[in-house]
Amino acid sequence: MITVLDYGVGNIASVQKAFEHLGHTVNVTQNPNDIDASTFLVVPGQGAIKQALTALTDLNLKEPLLNYLKAERPFLGICLGFQLLFEHCEEHGGHDGLGIFKGTVKRFDDTHQKVPHMGWNDVQFTGDMKPITNTLPTPAHVYFVHSYFVESTDNSCVVATSEYGSNIVAAVKKGNIWATQFHPEKSGDVGLSILKFILAETL
Repeated sequence: MITVLDYGVGNIASVQKAFEHLGHTVNVTQNPNDIDASTFLVVPGQGAIKQALTALTDLNLKEPLLNYLKAERPFLGICLGFQLLFEHCEEHGGHDGLGIFKGTVKRFDDTHQKVPHMGWNDVQFTGDMKPITNTLPTPAHVYFVHSYFVESTDNSCVVATSEYGSNIVAAVKKGNIWATQFHPEKSGDVGLSILKFILAETL
């Protein structure tokens, strides 16, 4: 059972469809009790961090989500769900994130590049994600949509990077917690392979 947390700011349908394509049953929920009962929890998202944090609090999801993450139970954060895991975001005057990973979410400089970073881009895998390169095309293309990027202060957690103006963090891992800045559910066969790999490594 894959549990997808619906807190009102996620691309729920495409995430659900991707996991169902891989043969999994998906429970889309706003019930706080379903978080602790999860075998594998997914937090997708798109939009503003402030909106996301407010929604998690209003729906009484924030505390059980933090407890789940602190136990390093099987988890995948996607896009906004990736950015929420860091210590701080500079968006709209600044907001504290969930603090699972060290680093700050910053806005791209739009002086010499388009913002948002939107479309297909190459991704390079490192560390615990390096074995997936044997099953993917080179280079591997994935789909991004974001105006903010993560400046990590702990490179040991970084398992994928991409280039957009500079080298940016594309995925991180800590224990059973995985998170991607890109959208694997919108990245075709490459994205499905990444989801399958993460599930196999985690469950």
